[in-house]
Amino acid sequence: MRKIVIMTHGQMAHGILNTLSIFTADLQSVTAISAYVDDCDPKAELERFFAEVSETDQVILCTDILGGSVNQLAVPYLSRPNTYLFTGINFPLLLQLMCLDEEASEAQIKALAEVGKEAVVCMNDYQFPQFDEEDE
Repeated sequence: MRKIVIMTHGQMAHGILNTLSIFTADLQSVTAISAYVDDCDPKAELERFFAEVSETDQVILCTDILGGSVNQLAVPYLSRPNTYLFTGINFPLLLQLMCLDEEASEAQIKALAEVGKEAVVCMNDYQFPQFDEEDE
């Protein structure tokens, strides 16, 4: 089974989880850790999460800032088989992750990074598609 952890500084993790709930009702496999708020100890929360994960579970960790303290807490878990870590997380990447087939290959999982990158667009330079009335 795939298990997902969204771990960020502040309330962003729970905010993303809340927004995901608008798009999917099945969030049982997603854990949000809002680090450094309400006395949350992110290291302890992550340890608690992994204590409940089976050896056969696939784990995808999502953090907010490359090299940030939250990301640094997640890096050691990369030594665990079938574990992936994405940082610089954004909503389009998470939405695609939620839609990803349980049997997705490692290449398909890693390709989600491109989804996240492509989703960041400066709209000032965006070329909107032109449609004819016949296309509508």
